[in-house]
Amino acid sequence: MRTRETLVAAAVLIVVSGCQSSVDVEKERSALLATDSQWMHSASDASKFASYYTADASFDAPGAPAVKGQAAIRDTFKQLNSAPGFALEWKIVQAKVAAAGDLAYTTGTYELKVTGGGEKGKYVTVWAKQADGGWKVTDDIFNSDEAPPASAGASGAAQN
Repeated sequence: MRTRETLVAAAVLIVVSGCQSSVDVEKERSALLATDSQWMHSASDASKFASYYTADASFDAPGAPAVKGQAAIRDTFKQLNSAPGFALEWKIVQAKVAAAGDLAYTTGTYELKVTGGGEKGKYVTVWAKQADGGWKVTDDIFNSDEAPPASAGASGAAQN
């Protein structure tokens, strides 16, 4: 009878250990950071830049409607990076990978330059692990550090 109890205990341990995650979160974080760096360096090529998004991704720029889908993001980014003097850089402040290793997010600051102007701001990017083991962007939202211009007729005080 003692042998049977040992076998049952061993079977339970095998099943439980098989259910535990074997994801190396730090390894995934390193892969995510490398992918993010490659993505930033592709900003001069709209097609390559857009390839880092999933087919159904969302690109949420300040003062504009959400752009949905990799093809629409590519077209939008092509217009953006065709501006004279276009340059885009960002700096990750935080990168977190879920314990399951299938989702991650990055936050940070960005600087967009164009001839005669530009913009600085902050962003949040959500990443999903792909079947091939790589990371792609599912949601990209960013906004300017500058306050939007006051709308006409808005005075901040109630008028009677």
